[in-house]
Amino acid sequence: MNKKAIAIVASIAFVFMALVGGGFYMMWMKIASLQPPEEIAEEEMEEETETVVIGEMFPLDTFVVNLADPKGKRYLRTTMQLELTPEQTVETLEQRLPQIRDIILTVLPTKQSQEIRTVDGKTVLRKEIMFRLNDLLKVESVANIYFTEFVIQ
Repeated sequence: MNKKAIAIVASIAFVFMALVGGGFYMMWMKIASLQPPEEIAEEEMEEETETVVIGEMFPLDTFVVNLADPKGKRYLRTTMQLELTPEQTVETLEQRLPQIRDIILTVLPTKQSQEIRTVDGKTVLRKEIMFRLNDLLKVESVANIYFTEFVIQ
């Protein structure tokens, strides 16, 4: 091999190694920027553990209601769980269960399928039921409502 061919092969090898090295460097920097520094991650974990307080869960039976759609051809089947505030007990809600079911059975049939089909519609429905239940119980007893089943047919 002559000197000219060796110089071409060496320069191609050098360019190839530079590109591979640059690619690895770029990938390493991108991965490093995605991971938060250890100090920030530890502070965030401490904040999360301090603020997360989950209340007791109160499961409700399944509700099946006709919706207020024109021609009355749609119905809703839903199952919910009520998250209680930490100072509230399940026993209190068990005593008021007929009233709680009545409120939910009064609210659900007033909705049309188009209203509650979207995420925003479900959020509005959740807030309306929570407001009515807390109004009944005279205390902020229900912290959140979780739909465990939600079928419109």
